[in-house]
Amino acid sequence: MWYRRIRRTAARGTGARGARALATGCVLAALGLAAGPAPGALAAPAERTPTAVASPAPDATAHTVTLVTGERVTLGADGSVVVAPRPGAEADYVTRRSDNDVFVIPLTALPYLGRTLDPALFNVSALAEAGVTTTPVRVEAEGGATAPPSGPAFGAALARQVGAEAAEGSVGDGPLFGGVTSVVPAVATAGGRAAPRPSARADHTVADHTRADHPVKVTVLGTDGKPLPGTTPFALANVDDATLYREPALQAVDGEAKADVPAGRYSAMVSAPTFDGAGESTGIRMATAEFTVPDGATGTEVVLDLRKATERVTFSTPRPAEEHQLILHYLREDTKGEGAVNGGVGVASGAPVYVQPSGRPVTTGDLRFNVYTHRKAPADAATPYSYDLKLANPAGVIAKNQHYKVTGRQLATVRTNYHSDTPGRAQEVARLMYLPYESSGEALSEPFKTPAQRIEYVGGSAGASYHDWLKAGERRFVSEKQTLRPGRTTTVDWLRGPLAPGFTEPARGAAADETWYCAACRKGDALTFSLTTVMDSAGHHALAFPSDVTSSHFAMVSGDTTLYEGDGVSGGVLTVPPRKAPYTVVYDQTRANGEFRQSLTTHTEWTFSSGHSGAQTVPDNWTCVSEAGEYDGPAECSALPVVVPHYRLDAAPDGTSPAGDDHLVVGFGHVPGVAAAPAVTKARVEVSFDGGERWTAAAITALGKGRFRADWTTPDAAAGRDASLRVTGTDADGNTVTQTVKSAFTVAAARGQGVSGGL
Repeated sequence: MWYRRIRRTAARGTGARGARALATGCVLAALGLAAGPAPGALAAPAERTPTAVASPAPDATAHTVTLVTGERVTLGADGSVVVAPRPGAEADYVTRRSDNDVFVIPLTALPYLGRTLDPALFNVSALAEAGVTTTPVRVEAEGGATAPPSGPAFGAALARQVGAEAAEGSVGDGPLFGGVTSVVPAVATAGGRAAPRPSARADHTVADHTRADHPVKVTVLGTDGKPLPGTTPFALANVDDATLYREPALQAVDGEAKADVPAGRYSAMVSAPTFDGAGESTGIRMATAEFTVPDGATGTEVVLDLRKATERVTFSTPRPAEEHQLILHYLREDTKGEGAVNGGVGVASGAPVYVQPSGRPVTTGDLRFNVYTHRKAPADAATPYSYDLKLANPAGVIAKNQHYKVTGRQLATVRTNYHSDTPGRAQEVARLMYLPYESSGEALSEPFKTPAQRIEYVGGSAGASYHDWLKAGERRFVSEKQTLRPGRTTTVDWLRGPLAPGFTEPARGAAADETWYCAACRKGDALTFSLTTVMDSAGHHALAFPSDVTSSHFAMVSGDTTLYEGDGVSGGVLTVPPRKAPYTVVYDQTRANGEFRQSLTTHTEWTFSSGHSGAQTVPDNWTCVSEAGEYDGPAECSALPVVVPHYRLDAAPDGTSPAGDDHLVVGFGHVPGVAAAPAVTKARVEVSFDGGERWTAAAITALGKGRFRADWTTPDAAAGRDASLRVTGTDADGNTVTQTVKSAFTVAAARGQGVSGGL
């Protein structure tokens, strides 16, 4: 047999799901926020002992960057972003998207963008590719001036300066911090994408665009009808063919910008804020312009007039709710359906947002405009509740009426329990929502304390889907994308234990055209077995960046032959003999995390049989690794008959269960994609109250369809201690799983007694 590195051939932005990446040295490779990456490869010459090689697909990773201004931006595989504010502030920002670049620019940075602040400071795509987590900067200054450290201190000082300049009516005119003239990233980025842009005060010449020889002058007018002072970035693109000209962040200095462009039809969009004396946004206005540059024109003048942004975006909901977030998405496509102008505005401060309604639908290409809001119940509500709404305007226009009235018929109800084995743990939650034409989403994270329970109402225009993101301590967890189903009520548990390694599954109703990367499959003689390192009982899975796995050991055995054994990996791909043979996979994992007490140590063993696969059992939208080490579709791919447990532990949201009679319902199934899966006919559940030294077998009752109830009596002497679980499931073909989770739950302490932890 031999080992190969996987070469992923799928296109960027396909919204892939499923398998997880290998890692080395106990530092796991980054995983996808909106998409799971390909499994890594076990790569080594055949005659040598193989070693694990981290091989995450570069377009399927998630990365979190702290901007120079202190906001934390998590960038997903599909370009989705989750923005968390710097401490003590709101996250008000604009986004610009061009090709594979995503810019997230705080409103307080806009007046200085392209002048003192290099736009590359906010190119989260380039910063993520450079591998930075906190943006390093290089500063130039005059007169002995200095800049605060990159991060929250920089953002707070910038807000103070914006406030002071706003009070004088001259935002962005002077140097920063009394003499700082330039702030640029002190890091090299792929393809030079973080290089400084040309000076905004000079005519902007685009050398790479075909026949860029037609001058255009763009004037940005403020609400007083005068050229807007300071620096204002705006987007300009050719809507006949965006590849001819597309600039997401041109700079209008004191209301004026010039560019040389090819002849054709164009669209421009600007989002400009106003500020109060504290540097907080007092309003944002979005204005647009559609115009033509005739062939042979010697000068075309265009006006972006913020006075035309007259319609404020507002909402009404069945129950009273206060606006916590508002995000606008403006997508102007060219005649080929490619994004020409792609940007938005995100507001968490409650500042009013106004847009310019369309006089008539666009006639060249298409225009898509939608709004998203996250709204919260009043503080005195008996049961906390929230609304997440994403609503589209008619295609081709920005509607004249920007008040959105939502009724109960448009809403799905999600009763959500946020579990926490650490009382008062700080968490953040975000819901990324998508309309059918969107390949990426945006959200602002909402901080709260756990354990917690609330009702979440989710609504949207036809075809809306969503997935959720949770940050617990420094760990990040995500759900799979699911279709919005108005009128339905569901219950969802986040971080309900035990947390254990496993395999992700597509959400029910997942789009049939969304690529899923198989994590436990056989394609010909290439056998893939790639685990998700941490999953909760509802299938939410942890991103491995940052990872809290401090040690792990993975081994695959067939008969008396060890096919692979190594530390710091969670699976991989092997080319194996074609004959049908038994396989055993053993995976041990230890996590170290002060934010979590339970489920930090696990041991799992799987046994199954597998032979050459010449038939397809997985859906047509799946892709599997071939013997050549490439993903090339589902042909000849069959899912392995791997048994997996699904837990329903009768524990409280804080991870405790009282002494006395207790029980667990465990359902056994198989990894997704298995054809005619054999029934799971046997189950065994054991409980230990001394760290696994002694085990007590529970009484088992079969509930049907692979579900079993285990009952036991927890002794009073175990009060205040952690309890461990060991479950075993066997199907009719003899395939098995045995999983041990230490400190899976805690026996509630007797009154006046503290928790002692595991023994």
